[in-house]
Amino acid sequence: MKHLKLTSNQNIVTVALNRPEKRNAFHPEMIQELTEVFTGFQREEKLRAVVLTGEGESFCSGGDIEWMKSMAAYSHSENLEDASRLFEMFFAIRSCPVPVVGKVFGHCFGGGAGLAAVCDIVAAELKTQFCFSEVKWGLVPAVISPFVVERAHAASVREWFITAKVFLADEAMAGGLVNFSGNVSDVDIYMEHSLKLILNAAPEAVRETKALHQSYTPTDWNDIRYKVTGLIADRRVSAEGQKGLQAFLNKTTPVWNETPHGSPAKI
Repeated sequence: MKHLKLTSNQNIVTVALNRPEKRNAFHPEMIQELTEVFTGFQREEKLRAVVLTGEGESFCSGGDIEWMKSMAAYSHSENLEDASRLFEMFFAIRSCPVPVVGKVFGHCFGGGAGLAAVCDIVAAELKTQFCFSEVKWGLVPAVISPFVVERAHAASVREWFITAKVFLADEAMAGGLVNFSGNVSDVDIYMEHSLKLILNAAPEAVRETKALHQSYTPTDWNDIRYKVTGLIADRRVSAEGQKGLQAFLNKTTPVWNETPHGSPAKI
């Protein structure tokens, strides 16, 4: 794997995003690798748990800027195909037959927060910054939305999505996105304890319990996939989406609250 680092110990596999120089921002190659790895776990009968984390100083800062540059010029059909591949990645992680334990730190933005949402247990360092920034750029957190909504509290998700605010690990925990927050050593202790509890439980029972819990979500995933991928494809080619993407690429702040006279509205 070029963009992932895989290690194994006691039938626990650690999958680390391995683009530290890019704050582990994902792009089509990493998306494909994550999908292949987690789909492959379906066949690993001796697997007991998976740890999902990242190399370097950030867990995942979201989409890679070069990938964003290319998608700005995609047609609607190309955007639809691209969004479908992203959805498959999140769904593959969510569908992992054994518990996925996430260790997040640094930046956990956009799709990175989506990766946290598809974990079963998440521990975050106190200074971890979270953000669903899509509306700031004229887009919608469409593809990650069903996974975040499935995990976190509705009122918190609504605020996070519509304000694009940056929030820390304690708020992420209060909102249900994170199970535990603490300093570096506390996170390591929590991770170790959680994995020990999983290993001490009956392996088939753990798998069946995870599958049972997920079965309670009244979701038609095929319908959801069609809805969210279509929505993000629409937004990317819309006038607002194109304006936001260009601002993102140019590292400028788009102005959405202009008055009829063309000057920004005062709040």
